Amino acid sequence: MLLEIAVALSVIGLVSGFFITKSIVANRAIRIQTTKNNIEYVKVALGAYLANYNRLPCPAHDSSGKESTSRGGLAEFVGTVPYATLGIPKKCAQDGNAKPLVYIVEPSLTANFDSIYEQTIADTEFCRGIANPSIEIQGVRNLLPDVIAFVIDTKQPTISDKIRITPSADTAWISRDIFLMQYLKNAPCKREVLHADTNIARDEFSF
Repeated sequence: MLLEIAVALSVIGLVSGFFITKSIVANRAIRIQTTKNNIEYVKVALGAYLANYNRLPCPAHDSSGKESTSRGGLAEFVGTVPYATLGIPKKCAQDGNAKPLVYIVEPSLTANFDSIYEQTIADTEFCRGIANPSIEIQGVRNLLPDVIAFVIDTKQPTISDKIRITPSADTAWISRDIFLMQYLKNAPCKREVLHADTNIARDEFSF
């Protein structure tokens, strides 16, 4: 009788362990997918903001979700997603673990953030060359023909004379030209983009 009980308990333990493991794996997959979905949601919201205000917002530095209105070196351009400024729910600016998404933006692309541009977007930094980009994606930057517009990640980058980011599975970076192509319609900028996957293709995009 005791032997049968022991065998039954062992079987129950094995089955329980199997389902617990499956549950842990499933929950992790859900958190990863939530992070990816929220990052894409934020990217689209940033595209809409740029279309409306001709600039990208500065990061938020407190729980209000509003963009910072002060400047003080590169650190001022690293913070969390300004969800209130973008007009999106707070939960959409978090990763799968409910932690705020880190938002890093090229400083010159938030110029005059205390007022709305009166010029067209073609007269702003989005259509000019940036001589010394402040954001550097290590191991990737040399493949890009254009300037990093922003990066969304789950961790803080290294900050010295530049913002340096080592890409991970959670890193979502986007260059200025690709951003214009993907998230803006009829943008008046005209750019040439060199594809990193080929040495001969150089396509000209008119917006």
